[in-house]
Amino acid sequence: MKIKILPVFLTVLISTWGCDDDGSNKNPGIKTDQGLYTYVLSQSNQRQIWTTSVTNKVRMDNLPPEQTGDILKVHMARNEFEPLKIIVPPQKGSVSVSSISGLEQLDYMVQKVEFVDGWEEKLVKVSQGETINLSSSQNTVLWITFHSIESTPSGTQETVLSLDFGSGDTVDIPLEIYIFDFSLPLSPSFHTQLNVSISSLMSSGKTVEDVKTMLFEHKMTPKSVTWPSSFSYTITWDNTSNPNQCSSFYDEEDEGADYSIRYLALKYISGTGWNGVGFPTSMLFQFVDNSTPRPDTFCGVARGDHYGTEEYNQNWGEYLGSLESYLISSNYIEKTYYYVQNEPQNDEDHKLAAYLCSLVRSYAPELRIAISEEPKPEITEDPEWGCGYDIWIAHIRALNESYALERQLLGETLWLYSLDHDPEPYFNPTLIENQGIHQRIIPWVSWTLRARGWAYYDFGRFFIDGEPTVRASLFREGFEDYEYLRLANNGLEPDPGTSYEVDTAVFSAASSLTSFTRLPDALLKLRNELGFYVEGTSTEIPVLEDNTPTRPSGKYFINFQNPSGEPSDEPLTDGTNNWIKIGWQPFDSELMYGWYGEFIDNTSIALYGYDNTSGFTEFEKSYLYDDYGRDNLFEFSIENGTYEVTVCAGRPARGYPSDPHNVTIEGVKVIDDEITTDENPQFTRTVTVQITDGSLSLVCGGKSNSTGQYSYTFLSYLVIKPSI
Repeated sequence: MKIKILPVFLTVLISTWGCDDDGSNKNPGIKTDQGLYTYVLSQSNQRQIWTTSVTNKVRMDNLPPEQTGDILKVHMARNEFEPLKIIVPPQKGSVSVSSISGLEQLDYMVQKVEFVDGWEEKLVKVSQGETINLSSSQNTVLWITFHSIESTPSGTQETVLSLDFGSGDTVDIPLEIYIFDFSLPLSPSFHTQLNVSISSLMSSGKTVEDVKTMLFEHKMTPKSVTWPSSFSYTITWDNTSNPNQCSSFYDEEDEGADYSIRYLALKYISGTGWNGVGFPTSMLFQFVDNSTPRPDTFCGVARGDHYGTEEYNQNWGEYLGSLESYLISSNYIEKTYYYVQNEPQNDEDHKLAAYLCSLVRSYAPELRIAISEEPKPEITEDPEWGCGYDIWIAHIRALNESYALERQLLGETLWLYSLDHDPEPYFNPTLIENQGIHQRIIPWVSWTLRARGWAYYDFGRFFIDGEPTVRASLFREGFEDYEYLRLANNGLEPDPGTSYEVDTAVFSAASSLTSFTRLPDALLKLRNELGFYVEGTSTEIPVLEDNTPTRPSGKYFINFQNPSGEPSDEPLTDGTNNWIKIGWQPFDSELMYGWYGEFIDNTSIALYGYDNTSGFTEFEKSYLYDDYGRDNLFEFSIENGTYEVTVCAGRPARGYPSDPHNVTIEGVKVIDDEITTDENPQFTRTVTVQITDGSLSLVCGGKSNSTGQYSYTFLSYLVIKPSI
């Protein structure tokens, strides 16, 4: 079952953690989806020591699960970091982790988790044998990360993890580490653009190289990989230190290696003298600020308006051409990009984006350029300067997937970015109170969209005292998952417009931006099974399995209405079939249906209607809609199979020519940005879909692709029938 981004109370109730009868999170217990990775360790007797998938973020007061298990198991490839965690319930005393012996070419690090706002977040390194004070009022979480290298032998390594509570009280837990017979590439395949200050991470004596190595090992790419220098025009061109200022490229060859772009680029882009591969991408330089793409003056010439004077643009073009030539001669051209503009806001900004794109192309056609904007015809099809960017960094809520695909098919690349206020049903990895799936699922969703990267403007928040947090570690888990997907795809990135066998696995976990699993144990199981597939132990592409309850295959008739309003008949029937009345009901695991959305619990926004208009059935007369036009997700649990699904949208009383309707069922656009009229006020459409994850997903509303505005979608009814 695809359980999406839930409100906190539903996250706790449905997916992993139990709660008190009043819905609060006091002393919540475990209600795991699979039980494969969440269980009490049987050796711990009265101490009730337990474990769970690291993607299951533990709270201070989570109770142990009911399930029990005898052994800790870890699965990992070569060149991978793989954590596990152990939770000691509230109790007095202390504990230490004895040396984990007998591991071959396999390193490990023990960390203690500290809670922030009640959620596990800060990771503090623990020395071998160091005593850790337990708490009598909250859980103590131990986070143990294993690291394999290229020479780590494949197969199973068995050892014992000993927890010493003092006075001869030791809990010995069998530990089995399985190394898949393949290696993850050293250089990340999933790209990132992360705005994080290198200097802010240089705590406890860390050097620049130490910090960059830490980021690289987490498969994270900072905006400026060559800091403390860069390819910016203020250094390499319009710089008084340049002996040929504004006439030839200056790579600071006369500077010391620690501060020279010549040597820093060689080290951190090519990897020479560092790790042999370098960061996968490098931003060369970027816009001045959100409203100023280029500097006011350049080489002593005033820019004028943002389009620039002829002399200014000539100077700018000479710089870009020299930069391009240098990048080509140094073999950096394919890894680097110029970040041109940030979030154009209106038609004038879009025209300027098109102009700047075409200007770069005229002077430096091979120089890759990026813009933080979703692919838009206002930029690419501008009648005067229409131009496509190499990298579109699109906000997840604004993405027009169909148009993005058009541009991807032309060879342009899509990345995604998140904002702090991104609501459900979207992933939001920025909030500490969101579960760990919000970090880990990003590369899975990206694969579905054929997006190649993710960006975030304030990535420093995922580090505390210069060290990666739990959330940072979960980002790494997702980035490593992407390598499994790529290796399962014969080592290839997924091309837009092309289907692959591994898509079956991906789509079972993440079928769209708003439809992805919330089940961390199930996702880890899928990742591990992909490992067996990649190494050749298994020949079948795995799919995500879900043991949560679902209703049997059959015919289901759903009327979207105010459950206490019209139509008021009980039961509601058409003479042959009884209909289920469903309003803005948040997803309920016992009812096995419900909604996820930004405002579904706000009765002034999540509204109902009933038009007693002649010529329409009772089921067509009633409807629900979001008064803000936001996109909302409806889930209806049902046994896997092929179904014929009919949806009705629109309101009988009148058409809405200014509000295009949108309905997507199981990733298929059933109503695609279409307007209703007084003559044709409703759409009734039927589509055949394959359910593989135990839940039918319907998304309605959202931004119109044609108007760019949030638009009403009046949802009337849904009929589900097994396909014959």
